[in-house]
Amino acid sequence: MASSSRTDYEIISDPFNPKCVVACFIPLRRDIEKERLLLESIEWKQNNASPKYTDQEERDLINKQIRNSQGFDVDFSMFLCPFDFYPSILDERHSTLIKETDRRFFGRLAQESIADYNIREGTSYEFVEVVKANLYKNKGYMYFITFVAKDPSDQTKVFQAKVCNVLCREIEHSFCRLKPGQEGECDEDSKSFVKKTRYNTRSNKRAGVTNVS
Repeated sequence: MASSSRTDYEIISDPFNPKCVVACFIPLRRDIEKERLLLESIEWKQNNASPKYTDQEERDLINKQIRNSQGFDVDFSMFLCPFDFYPSILDERHSTLIKETDRRFFGRLAQESIADYNIREGTSYEFVEVVKANLYKNKGYMYFITFVAKDPSDQTKVFQAKVCNVLCREIEHSFCRLKPGQEGECDEDSKSFVKKTRYNTRSNKRAGVTNVS
């Protein structure tokens, strides 16, 4: 049954709350290959495009998109500044401690999320593929995963899962839900179905990672 609790459903913006998600500027170093390439990409954009927003306007805009979509749908093409909230490149690895690509890593987390959803809701959805994932890096990672799953009649639906990997803790599945606004979706499911956060008994080790940094 759907939970009436709204805990952990909305993006938390209180800076004193450890679950707060507010995108901030991050410094990049040229002596780190991945960051150097990102810097060069940003500089190329700056040299070949007229700036649409000031740095502060970009920060305000990305945080507005994070709040409005609860972290799942952000148009990163609008931004030139590097933030600590960014999209995954699914065929690469977002951490050197992960032994597989992000596509496979987030696929594992999505499979766990849909399994929990099926138990709670009495459904039989089967994971199909990861569509995208956004990452928030701040004393660990918070993952916002969008993925496709199918029911026993092979009808597909888009789901969203929020998963936390806080340093010195196990991976924590915060919630999994149908993406709001889909045809045939029950409004009650999308609005009141998220439950209070809990620690998942699955460890990072089972997911193929220890403490990610």
